Amino acid sequence: MQLILPLVAAVVFATGALVFKRAYAAGAGVVHAVVVNNVILALLFVPTLAWEPMPIPWHLWYQPVLTAAAFVLGHLLNVLSLRIGDVSVSTPLLGAKVIFVALIARWGFGHILTPAQWWAAGLATSGVVVMGLTELQSGRSMGRTTLTALGSAAAFALTDTLIQTWGANFGVLGFLSLQFAALGILSLSTLPFFGWSSLRAPLTAWKWMSLATLLSAIQAFIITVTIAMWRDAAGVNVLYATRGLMSLALVWLVGNWLGNAERQAVGGRTMAFRVLGGALILGAVAIASWFRVDR
Repeated sequence: MQLILPLVAAVVFATGALVFKRAYAAGAGVVHAVVVNNVILALLFVPTLAWEPMPIPWHLWYQPVLTAAAFVLGHLLNVLSLRIGDVSVSTPLLGAKVIFVALIARWGFGHILTPAQWWAAGLATSGVVVMGLTELQSGRSMGRTTLTALGSAAAFALTDTLIQTWGANFGVLGFLSLQFAALGILSLSTLPFFGWSSLRAPLTAWKWMSLATLLSAIQAFIITVTIAMWRDAAGVNVLYATRGLMSLALVWLVGNWLGNAERQAVGGRTMAFRVLGGALILGAVAIASWFRVDR
C-alpha cells in the first residue's frame, strides 16, 4: 500500500496540473487556485479530527500551523509556475522536492548525507538545467517557471519534513485536520490582499477549478496520510516524483482534449529535452531515496 498510494497521488497530481491550466485559460485566477482551493481542502479535512483516537496536544498548536504555512507557500508558488509556464516544465521540476527533503534534514535537523545523496543532488541539478534551458523560447522570460517550481518544491519538502517530524505527536488524522484548518485560515487571510472582486470568474472557469480542487484534495490527502503513517518522506517522494514524467505523457497524449497546446507550441525536440530533464530528476530522486543511511 505504501508503494501504491504515492503512484496514485502522482497520477492525480499530473492530471490536476492540466486541469488547473485549463481553468486559467477559461478565466480563473491565482486567488481561485490558492484561496478557494485551500478553504475547500480545510472544509473537507477538518471533520476528520472527530475520528482521531489520540488526545490532541494543544500546547503544540504551532506545529500544524507552521506546516500549513509551508504548504501555503508551496501551493502558491506551484500555482504561479503553472500560470506563467508550461505543465511539462513546472511539474517535472517538482521532482527535485526529495533532494530538498534531504538537504533540509541535513541542515535543519543535523542528519548526515551519504555520498549517494550528494551525487543525487548533482544529477538533479543537471536535470533542472536541462529543463530550464527549454524555456529559451521567443517571447518567454527564461527562468521564471524554473524558479517558482523549484521554490514550490523546497516549500513542499519542508512541509513533508515537518509532517514526518511532528505528525506522530497528534496522530495521523489529528495532525491532518489541524494542518488543513490552519491552511484554510491562512489562505483566507490573503483575500484582502487580492480583493473580493478577484473571486469573479466565468461559470466555465468555476467548473474546471472545481474539478482541479477535487483532484488537489485527493492527492493532498493521499500524500499527507502516507507520510504521516509510514514517516518516510524521502521514500514516498521517490514514487510521487513520477508525476513529472506522467505530466509529460498526459500533455502528449490528452493535452489537446484539455485545451493544452504545449506539444504543438514547443515542438518534439523541446519535449524530448523536457523528458530527458524529467528523467534525470527522477533518477536523482531514486538515488537519494534508495541509498539512504538507514537502508
